Amino acid sequence: MVPLPVAPILAVSCPKDSTSATVTGTVLVLAIVGAIVGLAIANGRSRQRLASARAEIAYLRPENARLQAWLTGLTGAAPALAGGPGVGAGGTGAHSIPAQWYPEPSGRHELRYWDGVGWSDRVSDRGATSVDPAV
Repeated sequence: MVPLPVAPILAVSCPKDSTSATVTGTVLVLAIVGAIVGLAIANGRSRQRLASARAEIAYLRPENARLQAWLTGLTGAAPALAGGPGVGAGGTGAHSIPAQWYPEPSGRHELRYWDGVGWSDRVSDRGATSVDPAV
């Protein structure tokens, strides 16, 4: 039997630029960034919807007040006094009344805005708003 020549074994190293921990960390960072971007997009859409809803409410409040005045006329309920909307004998007081459009107490306009404390200078006639100092 002939002895086989033994070749020297060379140590070859394979450099690894990315380890599993680095890959896992990168995936987590990308997932977090993706979630933040998704939430930012959803927040922007929600803000747009909220602005649209607020504009619609501002548009519909005078119409709602006109309908309430019409209903009050049909039912024969006492009209609001100048102290505030709905304040009169047995009224609840001006500070508990929510801020919104109400029939204008002097009759010069269809509606006047009650800001929760007093009558403002904002008035509405046939859906068109304008400014007229409260008397």
